[in-house]
Amino acid sequence: MSIFVSTQQEKVKNHSPESLYHHLLVFILSLGTPFVLYLSRHHDNNRLTSWDWVFNVLSPSRFLAVLILVLVVAWLLSRFSFYEKGKPLVLVVTSFVMASLFWSAPEVIIDSARYFTQAKHLKLYGIGYFSEEWGKSIFAWTDLPLIPFLYGLVFKFLGEHRILIQALNTAFYALTVLLTYQLGRTLWDEEVGIWGGWLLLGFPYLYTQVPLMLVDVSTMFFFMLAVVTCLNALKKGGVSRTLLASFSLFLIFYVKYSSWMFLTVIPVICAYFMFQNPVLTIRRGGALAVLSLVLIGILFMVYQDVFMEQIRFLMEYQKPGLKRWSESYVSTFLFQVHPFITAAALFSFVIAARKMDFRFLIISFLFLLFLFLQIKRIRYTLPIFPMFALMAAYGIGVIQNRVLKKHLIFSIVGTSFAVAFVGFLPLLKSLGVKNLLDAGMYLNTLSAENVEVQTLAADNAVVNPDLGVSVLDIYTDRKIYYEKKEISPQKVEQIKGSSLRFTWEYPVPDYYSVVKGNNIMDGLVVISDKIDSPMPESLDKKIRHYPFKKTFQQSSNIFQHQTFITVYHK
Repeated sequence: MSIFVSTQQEKVKNHSPESLYHHLLVFILSLGTPFVLYLSRHHDNNRLTSWDWVFNVLSPSRFLAVLILVLVVAWLLSRFSFYEKGKPLVLVVTSFVMASLFWSAPEVIIDSARYFTQAKHLKLYGIGYFSEEWGKSIFAWTDLPLIPFLYGLVFKFLGEHRILIQALNTAFYALTVLLTYQLGRTLWDEEVGIWGGWLLLGFPYLYTQVPLMLVDVSTMFFFMLAVVTCLNALKKGGVSRTLLASFSLFLIFYVKYSSWMFLTVIPVICAYFMFQNPVLTIRRGGALAVLSLVLIGILFMVYQDVFMEQIRFLMEYQKPGLKRWSESYVSTFLFQVHPFITAAALFSFVIAARKMDFRFLIISFLFLLFLFLQIKRIRYTLPIFPMFALMAAYGIGVIQNRVLKKHLIFSIVGTSFAVAFVGFLPLLKSLGVKNLLDAGMYLNTLSAENVEVQTLAADNAVVNPDLGVSVLDIYTDRKIYYEKKEISPQKVEQIKGSSLRFTWEYPVPDYYSVVKGNNIMDGLVVISDKIDSPMPESLDKKIRHYPFKKTFQQSSNIFQHQTFITVYHK
């Protein structure tokens, strides 16, 4: 009887004039905020999905129509609770489906060539060769081996198809949403956990990273896995939990060098449990630390020379360059993250301070550390987005009206998805790098089996077009051949401080080499950074053997570097 009365009171409260006013306010603010950002878009200095660039390909009127539609849907969803049965499953499936709609994006960040190349070495030559030659004959730059190893296993056992890597990264994203829910539920309750998970869908920039053959989304997943498993090991103990947490720490340690900084949150978690039970925490924490260090140390000793050289290079080259390659906090936390999430996350500090809630420091510590260290590169910030989502969920928890809370959160998710899907995705597809995707798809329609690739670089080229060979290989199942070119010492000296330096130091893999007399070419691809680049006489002679050609010359004129493709075939 009391439950029935409580439900009836909730219904009356949700349909009161005051409640309707609040719903209308959420709708108006959700509709107006993106247009305030639109008017201020010149403040967005994101290096990939700046709103200033987005509205070169997206009309405000179309965006308004889509925005109104998603906000109406958000309001309708808030009136129902059918999705609340099996909440975590609904959350995982929804996040996977939403992110998979971005699979058509091209590889817009050229770092993907490195990860593809490392993975293809494993596929062609096996796990033993990868383990022996990674960082030696397999060019590793400043990468760590875990993610290229996983990509290589996918290629070897399931096939060399980009969509499989996209499915894997989308699964990492969806599971990160689940881990966000799990962390919130463990620290507080089901309410904070589930809304933290939903709010992770309110980061438009994240959708653009899921389909790319990079390591940022996987770093986010392995970091959250380490946090959740360590929290459970320290809270509940047990051999299996300690083993899982130790292995999770081992994994995140070898995903990306920047992830080492994320591990500073583990002592914060230990400190929280120390206040509750010092003796038990020291025992559990000690076992966790020893086992983790043993696992990490074994692999570190195997690749000690490679790792130490990479660390030295990071300190000399990448650390000074971070100041030049950064984006503003305004760009990241107002344009690339829904502003309501940022507002709620900042408000959550007030709520936590009033409650003297030490648990809040676990999810806010890294955000505060990033502010203190002035780390502004969004790709380094991305792995802490789940923590930021939980901070926002904690702040939004002050809203007592459950339907209003759902309306607000679904409006955030809907608006963010609209920005990413009708704004960010078309922008990415308008970039010149999509020519490589289109050329690869075109090659797959031809009868040509063996395709020779030639690259042409202008004197002032900022990116080595040789990198396009591996990126093209991502999209096509044809056999590609390419003869390496020597980079002049003058060019090497010129690009020493460039953020694109690796493209000139990247050695085109030997598996593209032509074996004299054994390979008959039935196709030719020319990659250049200028339309109508002058052809060397030797290349001009080869072109005459092919009666048909197809050009791919899309250009957004956003970036200095352009990629133009011409396919010649019989």
